[in-house]
Amino acid sequence: MRSPRAYFDIADDPDRSYAEKMQAYRELADDEFETDRYWEWCERNLPYLPARVLEWVSSDDFDRLLVETVKATYPEHEHEQFVAHFRGLTGMWVTDQTGLGPREG
Repeated sequence: MRSPRAYFDIADDPDRSYAEKMQAYRELADDEFETDRYWEWCERNLPYLPARVLEWVSSDDFDRLLVETVKATYPEHEHEQFVAHFRGLTGMWVTDQTGLGPREG
């Protein structure tokens, strides 16, 4: 495990721009968490997962779960607002992934 000092050294470097610091943090994190190895594993073992997640998020079952979760989590007077909000967020994601429009209803 890497010492936090490496992150502080980046933060304290006056010669780096904000963007350069963010890139340096990303490189430290990618190295620490072996992200290349992780994504290779995902591609090899879970190639179907993105399509399955898209299918699930686009489904009526997911929408029912979203509505049930909002009703269980938010006060009644906020249900309509947050159902619309979360449908909007998931609808935008579906649109980004497939070009399908957001869920109606």
